[in-house]
Amino acid sequence: MQRSRRKLHPLLQAQLPMLEGIAKLFHPHVESVLHDLESGTIAAVYNDLSKTRVGDRSAISKFVGDSVDDFPDVFEPYHKANWDSKKFKCISVTIRDETGKPIGLACVNFDGSAFHDIATSITLLLAVKAESAESPIEHYTEDWQARINECIGNYLKENNLILKALTKDQKRKAVNRLYNHGLFNYRKAAAYISEQLNISRATVYNYLKEGE
Repeated sequence: MQRSRRKLHPLLQAQLPMLEGIAKLFHPHVESVLHDLESGTIAAVYNDLSKTRVGDRSAISKFVGDSVDDFPDVFEPYHKANWDSKKFKCISVTIRDETGKPIGLACVNFDGSAFHDIATSITLLLAVKAESAESPIEHYTEDWQARINECIGNYLKENNLILKALTKDQKRKAVNRLYNHGLFNYRKAAAYISEQLNISRATVYNYLKEGE
């Protein structure tokens, strides 16, 4: 838990217990951060997952001195990459002073990476034997994402591996296995596979060039 030594606006100060409570309730998967729009810095951090420090320049510091009156009360949920390449699902809420002027952002960042292996394991548990990839457009149109999860799950099970602990070589083999099963025949397959294996799309294509 980190709080700014700088005196905060009372309405920003009032948000701290709620942000701390959210971080405690969903620990260790949620981080709460308070951004001070006046100074353009981080005013408080609870359950620091992003290695953010109080006093650091905030990502919203570029708005300092500019009009922020068009900030919505609640931003739509969005994704952002953490320092370790994990993907956070985030939401930001605008805090306003007595006149309605935005003075801060209360942000909650959810790290769902711990649930990826669970999702893959559940898919594997419920899956049936994979079908041939001779005609992937016909065989895999019903739910191609589930087919990708199943293929990755089979690879992990057969080699006694854990998804989050895969080496570069093991990820390369997994990518080529997916290709051999015809699972790159979908427009967004490369992006989805890169997310599941926690690598970039460029790396996915490099692995395909390298082959098995």
